[in-house]
Amino acid sequence: MNAACLLAMSTLAAALTLSNQASGAVQQLQLEVFINGAPTNQIAAFVSTDGRHLGAKPDELRDLGLDPGKGRSNAATIMLDNIKGLAYRYEVAEQRIFLTIGNGLRGTMSYDAAPDHEASPDIQAGFGGVLNYNLFAASRQEPGASGFSFSGVSTTLDARAFSPVGTFGQSAILRLADNGRTDALRLDTAYTYSDPATLTTYQAGDAISGGFAWTRPIRIGGLQARRNFGLRADLITQPLASVSGSAAVPSTVDVYVNDLKTYSHTVDTGPFQITDIPVTTGGGEALVVLRDAAGHETRTSVPFYASPSLLKPGLFDFSLEAGLPRHGYATTSDAYAANQPVISASLRKGIYDWLTLESHAEAGKDLVNGGLGMAVRTGSLGIASFALAGSRSEAGNGLQSYASFEIRVRTLSINASSQMTFGSYDDLASVTDRLQDGGTAGHAFLNLLSFDPGAADASSRSRPPKMVNSISVGTPLSFDSGSISASYIDLTPACGESSRILTASYSRTLPFGYLNATAFAELGGRRNAGLFAGLSIPIGGDTMASTAISAARGRFDVIADVSKPLGEEPGSLGWRASVTQGRSAEGSAAVSYRSSHGRADADVARSNSGTTATAQFDGAIATMGSGIFLTDRIDDSFAVIETGLPNVGVLYENRPSGVTDAKGRLLLPRLRSYQRNKIAIDTTNLPVDADVATTQDVIAPADRAGVRVDFRVRTNVDAAVLILSGPDGQPLEAGSHGTINGNQDFVIGYDGRAYVKGLARENIVAAETAKGSCQAAFGYTPKANGQVVIPVACR
Repeated sequence: MNAACLLAMSTLAAALTLSNQASGAVQQLQLEVFINGAPTNQIAAFVSTDGRHLGAKPDELRDLGLDPGKGRSNAATIMLDNIKGLAYRYEVAEQRIFLTIGNGLRGTMSYDAAPDHEASPDIQAGFGGVLNYNLFAASRQEPGASGFSFSGVSTTLDARAFSPVGTFGQSAILRLADNGRTDALRLDTAYTYSDPATLTTYQAGDAISGGFAWTRPIRIGGLQARRNFGLRADLITQPLASVSGSAAVPSTVDVYVNDLKTYSHTVDTGPFQITDIPVTTGGGEALVVLRDAAGHETRTSVPFYASPSLLKPGLFDFSLEAGLPRHGYATTSDAYAANQPVISASLRKGIYDWLTLESHAEAGKDLVNGGLGMAVRTGSLGIASFALAGSRSEAGNGLQSYASFEIRVRTLSINASSQMTFGSYDDLASVTDRLQDGGTAGHAFLNLLSFDPGAADASSRSRPPKMVNSISVGTPLSFDSGSISASYIDLTPACGESSRILTASYSRTLPFGYLNATAFAELGGRRNAGLFAGLSIPIGGDTMASTAISAARGRFDVIADVSKPLGEEPGSLGWRASVTQGRSAEGSAAVSYRSSHGRADADVARSNSGTTATAQFDGAIATMGSGIFLTDRIDDSFAVIETGLPNVGVLYENRPSGVTDAKGRLLLPRLRSYQRNKIAIDTTNLPVDADVATTQDVIAPADRAGVRVDFRVRTNVDAAVLILSGPDGQPLEAGSHGTINGNQDFVIGYDGRAYVKGLARENIVAAETAKGSCQAAFGYTPKANGQVVIPVACR
């Protein structure tokens, strides 16, 4: 039968071909394609005007793995007879085409090794607020005193109100000193809105300007717009490794990165390229294993280097800001320069996989500064960065040069950089620092100060350094399980003497612990040297004991420490005890406790100069809807889980995270903004008559915002399990349909059972089965915390 159908279809196709050929019409053909005798398992579109000579669009040929050449319009048809090196045979009856080509016509097939990207989640944000707080108190006992004296208290507050259209935040410090003096320090005030569609964050208020390694950011009060790649957690911004090869026959290619298999795919005959191979930052080696059906293997090693200094081609990063520079942050002289508006722009764009361009410009009163830079991948060895900036100000003109190079050769990593200034180079950071208060005390909440360009001492102190050269090297040891590193820094400030610092360190894992040692030497005018060496040993669970020696400036100290870190889950307890023996004996002890309402810390330290005791508590107050919650600190996003029932377990990413309170609510304080967060409830303790629409949800909250997740459990659904039997007394057939009171449809399961809701005191059930229809009347009486089961006999 199938053979007859195929013959009939082939005859019909041949007849249509002959008919179109006779009329001279353009034939649209869909043909099965074979290349060099091997099936491609593809159907491609071809055209013909005479039934013998075929043509195809360039894109169609590329999809088959052929290279039709560059510069061809996708709208134009290429006749196969005009392609040099290609021969073909068209079988009309079978509607197949056999192409014979050489390697010169093979196009490169590209395969993307990046994980499949899920659709961007719907970002959610409700209405509410959060107040993070830190309460700190200190007291001191002087040597020989009989008791402790009050040293002061402080409160650090970080408040924000959020909504679907953004977040307004305000932070401050309130202090009470031992002399009774109080003050309030405003920290940051800003309104922020992020747009995930454009990956842009807008901020009004206090902000920090953007920049690069060769610029110096400043604090301003004004407006800012910046690219925020963090709004897309799945977005990979840096160019990843790629490998290429050629398969003589259809094969399987496996890619190993640093001996770890990261990708596997089947490839057709011809050249191929695998792009966006997931790799770690830095250098490494990718091994490409090509294996054909007979088991023959070809191995190719490809070195690579990946760095976040590079952007993928086409990606654009920016930061734009304008406002008044801020001086004296977190001090009583906090102020904005009223007569010194500034503007700043930082731009970065990926040009090629190996090249990213940078530019930065800033301007203020009597200052213009601008520069260009680039980051270049030097093959598989590393990344080189270069920048040149110039400035023009009242002090004159100046230049700044910057160069850096990060390289990895086998296991050896080298990072070197050099930054030098020439002439009277100036930037906004030094302009901002040359503010003077004119003898007027600043106000903690708002103070507008003037700018004095004639402050010569401040000018020299705040200008960029004349020279900052550094180099660091590191490598694991082939003959040892440890690693060594060393660094050298040569700094010449705009004023003052230069300094040169050399450091070296060694670390290794021992069978019973971890050893590290660091030595430093200052080679400038203030010659100094020192050594620190430590040994850490786990002594059970997560408790760690450590000892160390420290020597510098003729002082030798021995330190012993035992500690248990504080866990993230409520009820965790952490502690630490430390003793130092040197010129003087010192000791300290601390304990920490984390509850569902916050974290408490207490510390006591004793030395020859006296005893100091401190205590602090970190927590937050959050509100959404009508609920107010005392919880642990919330630095990112959170969710309020609502079930309507107490003592319902809540799971976050399949881990137990708490139970609902007496009102059936629970706050989860540590969600990941702009990422998928899986939240579920444990149905183990739900009442028998509970009805839940869903037991899990996936949410993606906005930055520093809250989301309400409704798992509302209802128990007043008037539900029952009906056991339905027919006139013969046997259970109705599984899969039969029924209705309750003429409007509620349900399906009957095994043993004639059906779960139905919305029952009245008196009900009529009707059922349709393969044997016919039947109906019955029954009464219903709800049962608190119990499942109602009602036998019903249909007639």
